[in-house]
Amino acid sequence: MKIVHILSADSGGAGLAALRLHQALLASNIDSHILCFYKQSKVPHVVCVERTTCTKILMRLPIPFKNGKYKKVRNSYGNLYECISFPEGYDCITDHPLVKSADIINLHWVGSSLNYKLFFRNIKKPIIWTLHDMNPFLGCAHYQGDVEKNIDNYALETKIRKKKEKWIHQAFHLEIVNLCDWMKNLTIQSEAFKTYPQHIIRNSVNIEVFKLYNKEYVRSIWNVPNGKTVLLFISQNISNPRKGFDILLEAIKKLDDKTHLMIIGESITIQSKANIQYIGSIHDEQLMALAYAAADAFILPSREDNLPNTMLESLCCGTPVITMPTGGMMDIITNGENGIIADAIEAEALYKAIHQFINTKSLFIRQRISQKSHTLFSPKKQAQEYYLLYQDCIKRAQ
Repeated sequence: MKIVHILSADSGGAGLAALRLHQALLASNIDSHILCFYKQSKVPHVVCVERTTCTKILMRLPIPFKNGKYKKVRNSYGNLYECISFPEGYDCITDHPLVKSADIINLHWVGSSLNYKLFFRNIKKPIIWTLHDMNPFLGCAHYQGDVEKNIDNYALETKIRKKKEKWIHQAFHLEIVNLCDWMKNLTIQSEAFKTYPQHIIRNSVNIEVFKLYNKEYVRSIWNVPNGKTVLLFISQNISNPRKGFDILLEAIKKLDDKTHLMIIGESITIQSKANIQYIGSIHDEQLMALAYAAADAFILPSREDNLPNTMLESLCCGTPVITMPTGGMMDIITNGENGIIADAIEAEALYKAIHQFINTKSLFIRQRISQKSHTLFSPKKQAQEYYLLYQDCIKRAQ
């Protein structure tokens, strides 16, 4: 069986999750390949789409084809949208050798790279679509929060969504993989996917890297003061409102000086000061693991999220997660066992959750958290679940 994963880029949260699945399949001696439109990794069997001269010219023009069709939305992008994608990608990959030789295709996060109309009309193979956010069943937005913030663009959002639904419904055979119950509940209500088989398979983590470490040792690496409760926040883009850093900043104002906050991610406004340590961006998994290991708790204050890699990585390192009542966090976090879920998505509720953790942190057994998470998020488990699904999907498509 030959599996071909199609994704926009092999970087970012969704790209990393797809890479980890690909590597898990390879480690299980399963014939897996990635076809992406933007390539950064050096992982084996990852191929970048070669663009024609015509495509390169078209990509320099406003989408689509210089007619200003989506100008209104694009003008709003920087301030009001976290991310926008359109379903009329320039690259037609239906004749790519990898696609033609595949037994099954696994779509991931495709952004604006995929031409929905050509792809779903021409691919006569079974397709699994792993949903990393809401964009496949929305219009141009990637999360519902952006739809609600941009009511002025609602008519265009609806128009794009209906076009995508029409093209998706031309698929030869399609099945959906959700990362959590929260996403599954959304997809089964969506016009795009409500008639297709639904599955839940979690992402995996490199458990050889994200594991228990000696806390005193790793704290010395980061120059974290002893005798304090250390909290950790990580986001690729700290200023992204969906990630809730503003909620965290408001919440920690009420905490005393026995609390220390480590911040990792890209920002141009944050500076280290008393009890706040801004580290900057980290792209090395080993360093990330040592950061999780240095913390007493990882803070995940997202307003909306699917199944963040950071949550799984933290738990595999034995570090409890304090988070919001949304997304895959509600599937994974059990209050008092591997973290705490705040009562509401607001600063006061987050403060109370952090305060509760500080008063009970000795009850969280890091070794137990790590062991259970290694079982739940192991690459071997993920590869086995996907392989069985691929086999069954091929049979159902016949």
